[in-house]
Amino acid sequence: MIKILKSNRCKKCKKRRGTRFCLRSGKNICWHDCNILRVEMKCSDNCRYALKTADDSDLFSIKTNANSNAEYQDLLKRQIERWVMLPQEIFGGKTPVRMAENETDKKLLMEFFSQFDQNKQIPLSYLYHKLSMDYPNVMDEDIIDHESVANEYLNKLIEQDWESTIEMLYLNEQYADAEYKENYLNRLSSNKIIKKLVEFDLISAALNKEQNQALVHYEVNGKYDLTILLRKRGEDWKVGAKIFGEPDLFSRENEAIKQVATLLSQNQLAHAFDILKKYSAIFTDSPDFQYYWGFYYLLSKMEQKAKPFLFNAVEIEPGFFDAKALYATTLISEKKYDRAKKLYEEIIEVYPDEIKTLNNLASIHLEQGNYDEAEILLKRCLKIDGKFEYALLNMKKIADFRENN
Repeated sequence: MIKILKSNRCKKCKKRRGTRFCLRSGKNICWHDCNILRVEMKCSDNCRYALKTADDSDLFSIKTNANSNAEYQDLLKRQIERWVMLPQEIFGGKTPVRMAENETDKKLLMEFFSQFDQNKQIPLSYLYHKLSMDYPNVMDEDIIDHESVANEYLNKLIEQDWESTIEMLYLNEQYADAEYKENYLNRLSSNKIIKKLVEFDLISAALNKEQNQALVHYEVNGKYDLTILLRKRGEDWKVGAKIFGEPDLFSRENEAIKQVATLLSQNQLAHAFDILKKYSAIFTDSPDFQYYWGFYYLLSKMEQKAKPFLFNAVEIEPGFFDAKALYATTLISEKKYDRAKKLYEEIIEVYPDEIKTLNNLASIHLEQGNYDEAEILLKRCLKIDGKFEYALLNMKKIADFRENN
């Protein structure tokens, strides 16, 4: 087992994952070591990661492939380290590191650098640091992008600062509710991989075409794949979900959900169980897999097992009204009417003509002896569908009660 786990290590550093084949060394290496090699400008042009510049003396004309902003920034820093030590034609053959030692040449350097002040891809503060020069820009140069947000999120998980991750979530308003908050914290802290998380290494990151969604791929604890899905909310990046696997799994989620739904509709419970077990371990934050676990257990006549999964689905996505309605039915069976009423009212607020929910809410009012409230709801049902059987039966209950009292 150990040999299998170690076989994908970078052949140079022996620590990080070897994610690409290096034509120059003939080995699989990590992007960190790829940067060390390609900054020397000796890689074959046939390599897609070979570093190319329009002019070897021009620090800022790098052209290459990079699988993340972190990789590109690291490459730029290595290029800066090389550039400051080499004679530069633009400065008459002088090396920038020597020029920084006298005020006249330092002024020339600053004039040259000033044209790049607005380019946030260039780590100018690092450049000034390597030349032991004071960085003149008081603006914070750090870029708060999808990668930095994902890194911050993982650092909070390492610190087991579970509660502070809530504000980083794409959907988080529901956690003002104490029950939802407690459930989220329990889900997060009980995950075996998250609970033992001590280190992570960024492998790649990718944005969608609209640049409002990102997948950031990590290796965690030198062993597991973890992909963080992020979504733009206004101008800020927020964590949408964790995927315990490589980024390409993201595109398979919907197909797996459809497969489970089909199997459950055909009452193929054993096959549905296998699919649910596999994919819910990957998509731990998927409200759909939580919902279908609940549905599976209801079909299996195990309502008590269904309830926590249905609650998970509602906690993760408060707008998942099918899950909310089904969870409410489990609360009714336990006579937890007030909580069930709240859920039904939340559904009706968004879908005022959802006839089954109107009737179910009316049924709770009947159970609690609130006949006037129930009648108002039932009349709304019958206005939508005058032949709706369940509403007619409930109206008869009201009529019978009033006749006998």
